[in-house]
Amino acid sequence: MDLFFWLFLGLTGCFWVFGWVVSARFRRVPMVESPAATPKISILIPARDEEDNLSRLIPSLVSQDYPDFEIIVIDDQSQDATATLATENGAQVLSGKPLPEGWYGKPWACQQGAEAAKGEWFLFLDADTALEEGALSRIAALTEDAGAVHSICPFHRVESPYEELSAFFNVIMLLGMNAFSMKGDEAEGIGLFGQALLISREQYEKVGGHEVVKQEVLENFHLSRPLAEAGYECRCYLGKGTIWMRMFPEGFDDLVRGWSKGFVSGMDNTPRNALIGISLWLSGLIMSTISLTFLPLAGSTVLIGILVLYGLCAIQTLYLIKHAGSFSTWSALLFPIGLFFYQGLFFRALRRKKQGGQVQWKGRDVA
Repeated sequence: MDLFFWLFLGLTGCFWVFGWVVSARFRRVPMVESPAATPKISILIPARDEEDNLSRLIPSLVSQDYPDFEIIVIDDQSQDATATLATENGAQVLSGKPLPEGWYGKPWACQQGAEAAKGEWFLFLDADTALEEGALSRIAALTEDAGAVHSICPFHRVESPYEELSAFFNVIMLLGMNAFSMKGDEAEGIGLFGQALLISREQYEKVGGHEVVKQEVLENFHLSRPLAEAGYECRCYLGKGTIWMRMFPEGFDDLVRGWSKGFVSGMDNTPRNALIGISLWLSGLIMSTISLTFLPLAGSTVLIGILVLYGLCAIQTLYLIKHAGSFSTWSALLFPIGLFFYQGLFFRALRRKKQGGQVQWKGRDVA
């Protein structure tokens, strides 16, 4: 019996290693004081019923010390005070046109914003983000690498207990871009984060803008492909210290709908190597959890092995979730709770997808 336990724990430990393989090269936006060049940047914010989020985002933008930028909020048929709040806080508001057939809302709003923009570079921001002091100058410094498109995953600020359940979703979103593995920028199929995307006008127009991803829920995943084919590198960064976000502040149901909206599509489009690495790592965490059921049957040596391996999994989980957001240490120590919530919601969304079901998001159905 002990031999079986040790073989099980050994295989679990091998899978645990893959958590480090896919996260070996985390990097943040470089902390420069001032960029060498200061191109005009158009900050483009698609917004549909986002008055609460814009009350945080726009003030964080207008307070930036960068010398040359414009803020354009594309009001996507909002039913609340999105347009009024944006105007009062100093942003230019573009009234979005009705959604054409064959388009999803966010790509259509982004396309309209790009057509109205005057900058040399476009910074697409989700409305639920906010910039830290001096962040725009650090982001502008990335434009010195004109051969690349740059995207940033905002640091998730967790304020309510239910938001802790986003931990594994956030981590897998980071790892799924295949940008932080041991291969670094040499990895194949590197994606782009959609919450903060920095792209030059030349790059954007060369690939056809958002029209090439007009009917994609996760337009950022799909936009990376024509950009790579055009010869541009996709660079990804962690947002801690530069940009943060507050996800799903309206409650648990909001969280479930939000992650259901595109997570299965995201896994469908994750590069094979990253998907294998993530799957093996998750398998190791699941096996570590299962090993706890062996405790009543295990001898003292095996018992120690089970507890040590569980502790290693908790430490690794803590390392990963702290890079993704301000998740608590308890979320790492009790990682099976967040892990099985992720698994349950993922397979629920997968079943609905196979059945042709829809997900309601901001008053619209998305596939």
